Amino acid sequence: MSFCLRHGCPSLARPMRQPAATFARAVATKAKPTEMLKATSKVAEQLEATGIWKRKGGRKASGAQKAIEPHRVNIVSEKLCDDIIKYLGSSLERHRGCDLIDLNPGAGVWSRKLHDFLEPRNHIMMDLDAELYSPFVKDLTSKEKVQLIPKSGLVWKDLFEMVETNLSHQQALSDGAEPMRNDTLLVTANLSTFPKKSFLGFDSMSTMVMYQFMSSIKSSSLFQKYGLVRMLLWVNDEEKRRLIPKSLNRRKRGSFEAELACEWIHEVAGQELEAENRHTLRDEWINKESALNTLGRMQAQGLTVPRGRGVKTYKDSVKSKRLIGKKLAGVNMPDISRPFKKELEDLEHEYVEESVEASDRLKFLRSREKYEVNHYKSFLELLQEYERISAMKDDGTGAFEQADRDWNETIDNLKKNQRMEFNLLRDSYHLFRQDPPALLWDRRAYEPLAAKADEFFPNAPTALLDIQPKAMHPLLRQIGPNSNHAGDISDVMLRSWWNLTLLPVHKAMDGLWPGFGDLITEVSSLKDIQRGGTMMTRHGSLSARSINEGQWTEIVETWMRWPFRPTYGQMLGRMSEDDSDGDDEDVKSGAFGSMV
Repeated sequence: MSFCLRHGCPSLARPMRQPAATFARAVATKAKPTEMLKATSKVAEQLEATGIWKRKGGRKASGAQKAIEPHRVNIVSEKLCDDIIKYLGSSLERHRGCDLIDLNPGAGVWSRKLHDFLEPRNHIMMDLDAELYSPFVKDLTSKEKVQLIPKSGLVWKDLFEMVETNLSHQQALSDGAEPMRNDTLLVTANLSTFPKKSFLGFDSMSTMVMYQFMSSIKSSSLFQKYGLVRMLLWVNDEEKRRLIPKSLNRRKRGSFEAELACEWIHEVAGQELEAENRHTLRDEWINKESALNTLGRMQAQGLTVPRGRGVKTYKDSVKSKRLIGKKLAGVNMPDISRPFKKELEDLEHEYVEESVEASDRLKFLRSREKYEVNHYKSFLELLQEYERISAMKDDGTGAFEQADRDWNETIDNLKKNQRMEFNLLRDSYHLFRQDPPALLWDRRAYEPLAAKADEFFPNAPTALLDIQPKAMHPLLRQIGPNSNHAGDISDVMLRSWWNLTLLPVHKAMDGLWPGFGDLITEVSSLKDIQRGGTMMTRHGSLSARSINEGQWTEIVETWMRWPFRPTYGQMLGRMSEDDSDGDDEDVKSGAFGSMV
């Protein structure tokens, strides 16, 4: 049984809702295990020779090797690990000689490379399948300061015991102390599995463990009780977007909580998708400007991508590096990579090559493209006017009020789907234009390296996440007994908030508890353009999904000052009545606008 952390004590993990549609898609596209066993390295061949990943049901042959966790995905490419260490080298330097906690090291390829670079004073590996993998890491375990504990690092009882008994060099934070970065401790874990299976109501084991690790930052529990401890986590590739979404539609409660708790979450390496999910798209000019900003940061650090590891985004940015520092989004007509555009391109090519008569489908798609161009031109004008009015000051002449009123009347005249689509475009632009951008993805220090599926065994796409916690706002750290429960209340409020994302902020505040919306004037950052706010009203006002970390903190502060706020117990009671969860991955909802 695995447990999650709350107030530093074990408790049952909170289930995460799994939409039926998402589950059905996962089942429908699941590859057969035998199709994922291409061995491209010596280590992969040795793993394949164990026969563990080829077994079917029934009795095992006498003497056959056994695996307690037979769904483990192992990192088997030394080249990938070398490239990652080289890429991260400068930021890893500060951990030389640290204590290294290594969960699920498996075949040990990554563990060995990390050990050789860091030269840790203690290297503590935990693996429930220690008997299976010990021959792979014999050279490591033969070293004086390396130990392999035959227990699971994902069972909190065993992990707590290890933390309490093997980290004698570490000093726990005193009660109430503000946590500081602790570079003398580093955690790495392999959470990737294939086939992926749901666990305790979570989409997968790695989803649950990531949730629990993130929770430990706020509560300063587990290894985070020694300070802000960096984590390097291998996860199933598709799950990286839970913490670092690339678009507004993917920004759920879990990723917002990550913004509250982390200085950064970088995707170090992962699979490069040919195309993003069509329901999670945003303006390509935002993506391009974000990528160019990232390239600028990479150049400032002297970072270069190892040969053969560049993703398309990086290559495109290098070709367009003359545009670094230039404003692109909000200047050029919005460009959304709709699926029909590829079909139109193919049909146009066929039309030219074969000199055939234009089909009805081709004519329809041409008309669709013309329609889209026209209404995106109008969207650009509306977006630019929105930006101009937002920058105006209310000087008492009535000019701002009139401009705001005229703009809102124009939005009123849009059709419903057009208005919803424009709102999505505007909110995406608003999040990106803040300083810093609200999404962790848009703050990334570098582009991820391309990792191939056959660099893992089984060949399941896997990503490496680099997570650096930060000291959360003192109010959000008020959790558990002997506190005012502000952090606990924030958790409850966020659970409701992310079900109200399309509402204006004042209505979402009222949705938390009747009457709370009347206090919107006390949350000054919502109207302050320098802090991600806006003075505009109605369609131009800030939506619940567009708030940033500072604004949420101020909302919680306002709540805690409110004399009519409900008790923490009343809030918990309301949460139990509301079984919906703002972390659902069902991004197909029509609430996100027309995405044809």
